[in-house]
Amino acid sequence: MRIVPLTAMLLGLMLVSGCSHPDRVGDGPVAPARASLPPLPERWRAVADAAGPVADGWVAAFGDPRLAALVAEAQEKNSDLQAAAAQVQRAAALARQARSGLRPAVQAVGLGSRSHIEIDDIEIGGQAGLPVPSSIEYDSTSFLGLAQASWEIDLWGRISDGWYAALENEAAARADYFAARQSIAAGVARAYLVSIEASRQVGLAEEAVDTLEHLHRLVGLQVREGVAMDGDLALIRANLEQAREALARAQGARREAIRALELLVGRYPAAEFASGIDLPPMPTPPPAGLPSTLLERRPDLVAAERRVAAALHAEDQASKARLPRLSLTGLAGAVSDALENIFDPTATLFSIGGNVAAPIYQGGALAAGENIADAELRAAIAQYAGAALAAFEEVETALDSGVVLRRRRDAAVIRVREIEEALRIEDLRYRVGESSLLDVLQIRQQAITARSDLATIERMEREQFVTLNLALGGSWNAPEADPPEISEKDGDANP
Repeated sequence: MRIVPLTAMLLGLMLVSGCSHPDRVGDGPVAPARASLPPLPERWRAVADAAGPVADGWVAAFGDPRLAALVAEAQEKNSDLQAAAAQVQRAAALARQARSGLRPAVQAVGLGSRSHIEIDDIEIGGQAGLPVPSSIEYDSTSFLGLAQASWEIDLWGRISDGWYAALENEAAARADYFAARQSIAAGVARAYLVSIEASRQVGLAEEAVDTLEHLHRLVGLQVREGVAMDGDLALIRANLEQAREALARAQGARREAIRALELLVGRYPAAEFASGIDLPPMPTPPPAGLPSTLLERRPDLVAAERRVAAALHAEDQASKARLPRLSLTGLAGAVSDALENIFDPTATLFSIGGNVAAPIYQGGALAAGENIADAELRAAIAQYAGAALAAFEEVETALDSGVVLRRRRDAAVIRVREIEEALRIEDLRYRVGESSLLDVLQIRQQAITARSDLATIERMEREQFVTLNLALGGSWNAPEADPPEISEKDGDANP
């Protein structure tokens, strides 16, 4: 017997409704978000000549293979980045789940039953010559196969709004993933630079200890020969112990810096990484682009804007919850007395129906839902405005910091050169008896401090380069990689 179930028609409608995709969802400016910002200047205020397209690949600009390898290791092993990738997969699955409401729900139902009826001691008056049984037995077997389908027609776009909101949240999660990649790359670069500076500070502290130990031995000989006084020896000893304390502090700071670096790249924090003492060459300051393009370039701002778009769709969905809903249901089935004959049934079932449901009173739930959606939209807009202003402040500060650090470095280089010349002259004067040991030690301490400050400024210059690229939204690597693909078991073809 030929069966034409309603489910076949519903499946055809599913293909039509399920293939549509909204234009510009997950991309493009969102008017309420942009309207929340103050007027933007045409150029950055901190540095007038910083215009030019922002370049990607700032890690390679250092020309340091060790740094590049550490950043690549962190991108593979960092647990925060793995969590961000999982959030992308979760958001993608939620988007597919929201889209499923646009499609019919179809399920198969199978039923089987077997019954046995036996009636004893029947008393029935019979006709002459005809036997009358004293009991009756009856066996019955039946199998029922059903296909059921239900579908809510998206008359007003309420279900689509939920899907669009989920797509926007997925786009936000992807932008968060890219932001996490850039932030981790910058964190590794900073930690790497700090570990090198810490090693340089240890070297300076060791040099100070060696020098004072030599002076301690020299002054000790002079005291025994009556050339120097006991007070000079005590002063040298005090300075020596101060230098040893500074060395211990510097060694501890280096171990802390190395542990922080190891943690970022996914290693056990054992302070075993050999950081070296040479900072990578200082790259050329990058072009800063224009303030207006920062909104599309920084992934954290893209994520915040996509969340505003998601909140807009959620608000539309909440307002449409007051409208009537139209649903279709269908059923087709077959009945057979044997399972192997289910496709050659003795009877068939077929039904189609529809219903319209409109909310009348739900205790204020619908109004509360609209209030929640409106509050979430206003919060998303405020968060976007705050994030955007913070981003502009980061760029302006980083640009200004670059100018300040270059001036500080130039001054620090002159300071080191002059203080070392002063130390050389004072040491000569002390040797001929024209200066005291205290004067020599004071100038020597100033020289150590000057060299230490120069090492810090040189590290800060390179760190400012990292911070500026991160603030501008320049990617550490070009081209930027996508999050890991979602496994097939979560694919769109599954229920």
